[in-house]
Amino acid sequence: MIHQAIEQLISYCTYQELITVEDQIYLSNQLCALLDIEAFDPSFDEVSIDEPIDFYLKPVLDYAVKEKFIPIDTTWNRDIFEDKIMNLFMPRPGDLTKQFYHTMFDDPLKATNDYYHIAKQSNYIKTSRINKNIHYVKENDYGTVEITINLSKPEKDPRDIAKAKEEKHNYPACLLCKEHVGHQGDASLPPRMTHRIIPLTLNNELFYLQYSPYSYYNEHCIVLHEDHIPMNVGLHTFKRLLDFVELFPHYFLGSNAGLPIVGGSILSHEHYQGGRAHFPIEDAKVIQSFTKGNTTYDVLHWPLSTIRIKSKNKEELIQAAEHMRLSWKEYENKALNIYKKTDQPHNAVTPVARNKGGLYTLDITLRNNLTTKDHPMGLFHPHENHHHIKKENIGLIEVMGLAILPGRLIDELSLIKESFLEDKSFPQDNIHYQWVEELKSIYSGQDIDDFLDQQVAIKFTKVLEDSGVFKQTKEGEEAFLNFVKDAVYDL
Repeated sequence: MIHQAIEQLISYCTYQELITVEDQIYLSNQLCALLDIEAFDPSFDEVSIDEPIDFYLKPVLDYAVKEKFIPIDTTWNRDIFEDKIMNLFMPRPGDLTKQFYHTMFDDPLKATNDYYHIAKQSNYIKTSRINKNIHYVKENDYGTVEITINLSKPEKDPRDIAKAKEEKHNYPACLLCKEHVGHQGDASLPPRMTHRIIPLTLNNELFYLQYSPYSYYNEHCIVLHEDHIPMNVGLHTFKRLLDFVELFPHYFLGSNAGLPIVGGSILSHEHYQGGRAHFPIEDAKVIQSFTKGNTTYDVLHWPLSTIRIKSKNKEELIQAAEHMRLSWKEYENKALNIYKKTDQPHNAVTPVARNKGGLYTLDITLRNNLTTKDHPMGLFHPHENHHHIKKENIGLIEVMGLAILPGRLIDELSLIKESFLEDKSFPQDNIHYQWVEELKSIYSGQDIDDFLDQQVAIKFTKVLEDSGVFKQTKEGEEAFLNFVKDAVYDL
């Protein structure tokens, strides 16, 4: 049985062009060695390529569990052993880099397509799990928002957590460091034996391009600095982002703000996120435009205060963006609770770069991480009455209108749905109790699934509004326009 499983896995990877026919016998012998079974004379018959690679990996992994190569049968441990298997099918990092740049010089789109294909077919990107994520789009007052409920990243089994407590690491320094390439993983570090990164030069500095294993959107990529240095947004950021979209005009690239609360989940390592996807913010209406020189400044109708700066002159755009950042850094409006500094600086920006046929754009979203007695987690952060849906930082991806909501919501929304359909009282100690009471007062018998989807989207929109520094009021809108106008014509 294990022999057949090995044959089918190798045939599948051949059809998916991870390997060539010349590699097949070699890989059969390698897998036999890994599983400590006697080598055999394989026959590589046709297999269905409509199945995901997990279908062909499962019997091999089941065998590894049975024979104790996987000591504890958990998803985490299976992933570690799976990575050892699939690493045999992967090109070495240097060979992949040569292949990437051989293609890149003629066709950047094909270079990333080929690289992405390898990441998916090796199961480094967990496509089958990602497909389980809930995703839908709903209209709101700003256009649309996209909602995803993330089910792809596995929760650790208690046995994994107990084992992780025994692990202590100084290497790699964080989950983004380049030293993860080829790392086997353990109870606290995810397996990265199939992990491959491509070196890039941005602003005359060395960075690496990689894909996220648990993609939140199409071709979700990460660009990380070669060194483990903290996030820091400045003039260099705009140069790097625009260099990237010049190299890869089919991708966007953005940076989280470099401050806690308004920054991303990993502030200890300079990195950016990009990909090949369209986000709701791109369709936002323009409230007012200003022009200076070859550069246009569009003030967007969006829950977070965002200025889209556009120019065909890349250097002029970089200087305009840096001036906007510095203007915001020094801005205060105490009537709107915007303080540039108390015991620490508070103003920061979240920039996103695109290249649309030689027209470079930078969306500059204004952020502030002030905390108050009433809002200890952040005044311009999801407020406490929305934490039952979303309490984590509003980072780059959410800024663009894509909600990344926790997997726990699936079961919680099912309980809410049951309460509506069966006319049952909802537990008062449940975190959603107050929200459910509000929903029952407005529910009028429509399709319950569509109703709850819409209400989650409304909640997420309010979360974004909480995070906006200039509110959607007459005073807020006037102050926002005055800030942009002053910043533009002071340049």
